[in-house]
Amino acid sequence: MDHALILSLRHLGCNDKHVRFYRANLQLGAATLMEIAKKARLQRSTAYVIATEMVALGLVQEDHKTYKKLFTAAEPDYLLQRLQAKHRSLGRSTLALKEALPELRAAHQTTTTRPRVRTFEGRAGLTAVWQDILAEQQEILLWTNQHTESLVFGADTHDLFINERIDKNIPIRVLAVANAEGRQLRRNDATTLRQTKLLPQGVTFTSETYIYGDKIAVLDIGKTIFGVITENQQIAATQRTIFELNWQQR
Repeated sequence: MDHALILSLRHLGCNDKHVRFYRANLQLGAATLMEIAKKARLQRSTAYVIATEMVALGLVQEDHKTYKKLFTAAEPDYLLQRLQAKHRSLGRSTLALKEALPELRAAHQTTTTRPRVRTFEGRAGLTAVWQDILAEQQEILLWTNQHTESLVFGADTHDLFINERIDKNIPIRVLAVANAEGRQLRRNDATTLRQTKLLPQGVTFTSETYIYGDKIAVLDIGKTIFGVITENQQIAATQRTIFELNWQQR
């Protein structure tokens, strides 16, 4: 149930804090900002901002009739209606895009010899990168330091990517830094369409590198989140060869 709710709210424009706010409000019913903030484990100032955004999204209603302002989460049936409307809209957009593809392709000047580079910042950027990776629906190769990742992303965010990948039946092979988090990742391979091998002791880095299709996505997850997607067949092939050489040596 929680997974379905999180995915639904994500598709409606919510981030982790929005999800926590909605779930707390849904469980409490009509409640004050302080009550929701406490249950959702949000600071009051943060909860105020999130509440304003949720009202704007139409996922929470304000009630000014009583002496104190109360917030009420939209009914789950309403979420379903919103998702269905979005699905219909996406369907129309997809048909329109298909009709426009010949013209758009003609205007697209990228070639196999000129890399296409896109940059992304923050958690919204991270989501855009992950969506691009999963859209390819091909095997993913990943270099990762799970300890660094765990300092930035919560379990919900981490599991969301894994669950969507499994739903799309996309396998992944991982070369992970040999730390406690990397070993834990390997222990869960059997249920996650994943094969994990640990790098030699002493090898470490902070960024993550995904190789998929003709693309390489690099996520720097230090104090700030910064991502770069490079699309080029030759560069991707080179990176895939380097990965395979290291994979065979483990």
